[in-house]
Amino acid sequence: MHILILTNRIPYPLKDGGSLAMHYFIEGYIEAGIKVSLLAMNTARHYTDTTRLPAIYGKLEHFRTVDVDNRVTAWGVLANLFRPGKSYNIQRFDNAHYRAALKELLTSQHFDFVQLESLYLTPYVPTIREHSKAKIILRSHNIEYKIWERLYLQEQKPLKKAYLRLLTRRLKQYELEHLEDYDIILPISDVDRDFYLIQNVKAPLYTQTFGIKISNQPAVQDITPPDIKLYHIGAMDWQPNLDSVKWLMDEIMPEVYKTHPRVRLYLAGRNMPASLMHHTAPNVVVVGEVEDAYEFEKDKHILLVPIMSGSGVRIKIFQGMAIGKAVITTPIGVEGIDVSHKEHLLVADNREEFIKYIRLLLDNPEEIRRLGCNGARTIREHYNRDLQINELLQFLQQHLN
Repeated sequence: MHILILTNRIPYPLKDGGSLAMHYFIEGYIEAGIKVSLLAMNTARHYTDTTRLPAIYGKLEHFRTVDVDNRVTAWGVLANLFRPGKSYNIQRFDNAHYRAALKELLTSQHFDFVQLESLYLTPYVPTIREHSKAKIILRSHNIEYKIWERLYLQEQKPLKKAYLRLLTRRLKQYELEHLEDYDIILPISDVDRDFYLIQNVKAPLYTQTFGIKISNQPAVQDITPPDIKLYHIGAMDWQPNLDSVKWLMDEIMPEVYKTHPRVRLYLAGRNMPASLMHHTAPNVVVVGEVEDAYEFEKDKHILLVPIMSGSGVRIKIFQGMAIGKAVITTPIGVEGIDVSHKEHLLVADNREEFIKYIRLLLDNPEEIRRLGCNGARTIREHYNRDLQINELLQFLQQHLN
C-alpha cells in the first residue's frame, strides 16, 4: 500500500495540534510498514527550515515541499470581497505551483490512496481525479466552518463581526458543496462523524481520533502546595487559543489570586502577541514559543483549556493527560474525547465553575494526582496510536478495491 499525504504546512516542529495531528499519520503509517509520500506546502505563515526535519522524513518514499504565500493581506481581503461565493479561507491555499507538483507526482508514481489533511486541500481533488486512480481520503481535523461560526457569534465589534459572518457563510457553503468529493472520510471525533451522517454523506466514515505513541510515561509527580503550577500551551495565531488566554487573564486569574495569591500561571505557544509578552499581570509567566513542549510541561501540574470555540478535538488535552496532568476545560474542550467529568478531568460550564475547580485543585493536591493518574491510564488503554493505525489500515484495505 502506498499513501500520498497532502498537507497545507510542513507538520514540524511539533508545537501545535495541527502539526501533531498530521505527524500522527506520517510516523504511524511508516512505523506500520506502509509506503508514505508527502507533498507539503511550506507556507509563509508556518515556514519551516527543511534542513532541520527529524529522521522520520528520511523514510518517506517521496518528499517535496512547495513555498506558498498564504498570508492574509489587505489586498487579498479586498479582492475576495468582490468574488461572490469564493471562500478566502480556501483561496489562500489554492496554489498553481502546488498543483503542478502534485500532477508531477501523480503521473510518475502509483498511489493507492491520496490523503487530504483537512478541507483546505480539497481544491486539488480535480487534479487527483484527472491524473490518478487513487482513492481520496479526507482527514477531517474539524468541521471548519463551525470554528468560524463560533468566533463570529462571540465577536462584539460590529465591523469585525460582519466580516467574520461573511467568511463563515462562504466557508460553510464551500464545505457543504464538496461533501461528496471524497471516497473515504476520517473524522477526528464521533461528534464530527455525526455531522457527516446528518448530511447523508455517501462516502464511508471511520472515526480516527488522535492517539499517543505509548512509551514509558513519566510518573505523576508528588505535589506540595504552594508549588502547584497552572499552565496553558497553544499556538497563539489560532484565534480560539488567543481568546482562551485573554479570558484566563481577564476573567479567571484575578479571582483566583484573591484566595491563592502565590499561584503562578505559565503561558507557552508560538506567535505570542506582544501584549502578552510585555504584560504586567502578577504571577503570570509568559514563556512564548518553546522548543520542546514536554520539557515545558513536565514540572507543571494543572493544564487549563478554557476553549470557547472550535471543532474536532483538543490535542493538548490528550498530551497533558498522557503525562499525568490534571486538566480543567470546557464542554467544547472535551468534545470527541471519551472521558468522564471528575473521573479523568474537570469540565467547567461557566466562569464561576472554572474558578471553583482551580481553587478545588489548589486546595487538594491529592485530587491533582488522582485525576492525573486516571487520565494517563485512559490514554494508555484507549488512545494507543499504534493500535489505532493498525485498525485503520485494515479498514482501508477493505476499501482498496
